[in-house]
Amino acid sequence: MSSDPAGSTGGPSRPDPGDSRAGHPSGGDAGFGSSRSRLQQTAWQAALPAISFLLFTSMLRSPITAIPPLLDRMGADLAMTPSAMGALSSVPVLCFGVLTPFASAVLRRLQLNSAALWTLAIIVAGAVIRSLGSVPAAFAGTAVIAAGMTMGNLIAPMVIARNFRGRTALMTGAYSASVNVAVTLSTALAAPLALVIGWQGSAMAWAIVPGVAAGIVWWRVFPPVRRGSQDHAGQATGSPPATSASSADGVMPVGGQAATAPVEPLRSGRILAWPLAWILATAFAAHTFAYYSMVAWLPTALREVAHMGESGAGVASSVFQITAVFGPLMLPVMMNRLGWPMLGVMSIICGCWLVLPFGMLVAPGLWFIWCFFGGMAQGSFFSALFTIVIGRTRTADENRRLSALVQTVGYIVAATGPVLVGMFRESHPGWTPLFGLVGLGTVVMTVCAIFGVRDTSRPPQPVSK
Repeated sequence: MSSDPAGSTGGPSRPDPGDSRAGHPSGGDAGFGSSRSRLQQTAWQAALPAISFLLFTSMLRSPITAIPPLLDRMGADLAMTPSAMGALSSVPVLCFGVLTPFASAVLRRLQLNSAALWTLAIIVAGAVIRSLGSVPAAFAGTAVIAAGMTMGNLIAPMVIARNFRGRTALMTGAYSASVNVAVTLSTALAAPLALVIGWQGSAMAWAIVPGVAAGIVWWRVFPPVRRGSQDHAGQATGSPPATSASSADGVMPVGGQAATAPVEPLRSGRILAWPLAWILATAFAAHTFAYYSMVAWLPTALREVAHMGESGAGVASSVFQITAVFGPLMLPVMMNRLGWPMLGVMSIICGCWLVLPFGMLVAPGLWFIWCFFGGMAQGSFFSALFTIVIGRTRTADENRRLSALVQTVGYIVAATGPVLVGMFRESHPGWTPLFGLVGLGTVVMTVCAIFGVRDTSRPPQPVSK
């Protein structure tokens, strides 16, 4: 298509042979430049939804993981006891489990784009409350932050199912990686930042700065729409959701309205009656139990079984967290690039998870190898499991309810992990109890995950009256 106005109107416009511009390549270069500019603009527009989504998901852990490095300063300033500081650290995980059913009910009444903005606003508000300078404010603010993150935990797989169903494995892996990158940054930089602006400023900064930025970008890319329109968080979106002109990029148009016939939403009772839902919930519960137990006790265990100093054990245990950044990115490589089936991918992930506890039982001196494989596995297992959740659900309503069930069970069990390990250690000295319990959890996780992959059933439809 010519960009020449004369050409566009059909009028002949032949250059003068004597004109020095005749045959000059500048016209062709201009056309090529215009085409390249349009291509770059199209690519940028296609990438914006993914960028906006990943900015949103990066907020789903970092505002709370910034607190452990600040606990000593925070505890000294607020005169908190060690038990109170430990309780403050356990509030978010407990809230994830207890508040998920309530968050699911709230999301059923909100439009999905608006729900994400409310999530970011709640997290930022909680961070401000947490930094007011009192123990009640610290607990209240942490609970508010956790409430916002609980909503975000449900929103993330719903957005993937709506906007990126054609690239579920890639975006689920990128979602998990973005969370781990933000966690790593907040953990590493919260204390140095506190040296400049104090613990209250540092604690707020990790929520306010990225939260406001994520909210602005989200508003631009996924603007809220009227409540009565499509794209309602509790509304069916069709099976399967349409992508943008069924394109290869698998991305829905910005705003996410799917041009498909609506599907009758399923009643929650049918999700609860679906055996696969409970299998996936058990797999996630065993995974989170093992993960939070290792996070709480691995540094202490390494000091004793690997004969490390306090700082050395902290650095060594960070291998378990840092490798989690790269684990999720292996999922789309294995599934999309290499074409491996999900059964094989899940078997590899679970095998790597099993290596950590049983390796530490047999040869603790090889801790780096076990932490490396365990970290890669714990990061990618989350992505793989929720790839299954998204793939097995047909509507936004199914996705929300299944995600709510899986996360409710998983995070409630996760909150008990560090406590049970601590209690068991008091009656059974040594570190065999820790790695034995974590090993048992990973065995249960593996069995349920394999069954979950092999089960290709769908949620049962409501019985017609």
